[in-house]
Amino acid sequence: MRAVTHFFDIEMQPYSLERIYITEQVTPFFRYLSQRQKNLVGSEFLGEAMEGGSVSDAGIRHEDITSLSFSDKSFDKVISLDVLEHVYHYYRAFEECFRILKPGGRMLWTVPFGPGYRDNSVRASINDSGEIIHHYPAEYHGDPVTGKGVLCYTHFGWQMLDQVREIGFSDAYLTCFYSEEFGYLGGDHYMFVAVK
Repeated sequence: MRAVTHFFDIEMQPYSLERIYITEQVTPFFRYLSQRQKNLVGSEFLGEAMEGGSVSDAGIRHEDITSLSFSDKSFDKVISLDVLEHVYHYYRAFEECFRILKPGGRMLWTVPFGPGYRDNSVRASINDSGEIIHHYPAEYHGDPVTGKGVLCYTHFGWQMLDQVREIGFSDAYLTCFYSEEFGYLGGDHYMFVAVK
């Protein structure tokens, strides 16, 4: 998270009054950003029964990233950290992020990424009956809302950047960082940026 914050400042160059949407709301990173960005909107996915843009009794906004409730061209920046791998229709999610960004807006995201792989790896899919089909052993990641695991559908390869560009982003690229000075250790770390 320290590295994401550092990278966000360098690569995204946010102004305090910019409208920013982030696909999380109950995390320390959201709390940190909300102190700096006056027009920050965060959300979590709270289930199929919730309506987009509605707020739970706990004060958490619900959004489905494949069908966002926001108007076209309503944000300067979009941030999505370790979310898209849990979205079966991730392509729709990228389309929605493109839709809500203003011209020249930027999207920053992180996902499981294999730099040695050209194609995305579909770990699980959903058939016409709504049944989940596992193509690899099921992989679950933590959920800050429920505390339980969330299924990982996809590990991404370079194909993802091509898909983002075909949606309409004018540029999409990977950054890799490591720093002993700042303590960003433990191997390569990847973040992605797309420009509308």
